[in-house]
Amino acid sequence: MSRLYVLDSGIYIRAFRDSAFGAELREFHAHNLPRLVLSAVVASELLVGAQRPERERAVLRGLIEPFRSRRRLITPGWNSWAAVAGLDRRLRRRPGNRARLETRSFLHAMLIAASAREIGATVVTENVADFTLIARHIDVAFVQPFPPTSMSRT
Repeated sequence: MSRLYVLDSGIYIRAFRDSAFGAELREFHAHNLPRLVLSAVVASELLVGAQRPERERAVLRGLIEPFRSRRRLITPGWNSWAAVAGLDRRLRRRPGNRARLETRSFLHAMLIAASAREIGATVVTENVADFTLIARHIDVAFVQPFPPTSMSRT
């Protein structure tokens, strides 16, 4: 069975800023397109970061719309929101987690993880610290970029 992949927003952001990494991302996309889905949470983060209208249009046309039109844009359903609420409550019991829980980016990471788990997808992320903590409580798979076996040519 082919594994689905959800790329965290940090992957796209790094690809926008680093041309060599961007080339790796394009290669990963080319080899794994049928297995890629886009998280609506990631799409939202990218739109927030697109500070100018032309960048917003580029993100919409070049990334979001192709996934949306193919019904490969996933949104967190009720089960994901409920899992995130439970995770948030558990993590708040430890005072060391409270500052992290107050950031929007950590809420987004929890939603990405929970919605990826809901569809059986692996999250591709460089945010190892947050996803390691989340994975202790939510059964979600994550890998750092880019899973080598899926990029091998046949």
